[in-house]
Amino acid sequence: MSNMTDTIVKAVWRGFMGRCPQCGQGRVLHRYLKVVDGCDHCGAPLGHIRADDGPAYLTLFAVAHVVVPASLWVETEWAPPMAPFVAAAMVVTVVLIGLLLPAFKGAMVALMWRLQLRGDENQGDGLSG
Repeated sequence: MSNMTDTIVKAVWRGFMGRCPQCGQGRVLHRYLKVVDGCDHCGAPLGHIRADDGPAYLTLFAVAHVVVPASLWVETEWAPPMAPFVAAAMVVTVVLIGLLLPAFKGAMVALMWRLQLRGDENQGDGLSG
């Protein structure tokens, strides 16, 4: 793996774990999804990065790829009553989204930090309404 790829992977992993992409010590988020202005350990600026909807899309993609096959398997193997089964699947889905959304937000912020993106690069390009 090349050095740049290695550093990108390291930064994204640190972000996924909720840590500063630069030093791996400070936090990326405070509260639930609010990006810190800067790392409290190394001072890396992070608050200017706008991840927007990227983390939500990645989270839903990942959760759907766990919940749907698992639901199909449970339905095929045991054929449980539909109402409790759907209710349980919805609870599992909401819990997984709640747990994974901050991780994917941290990873997205770390990737954008590593690639030196702000999230507003395409503003005013004439393509949006």
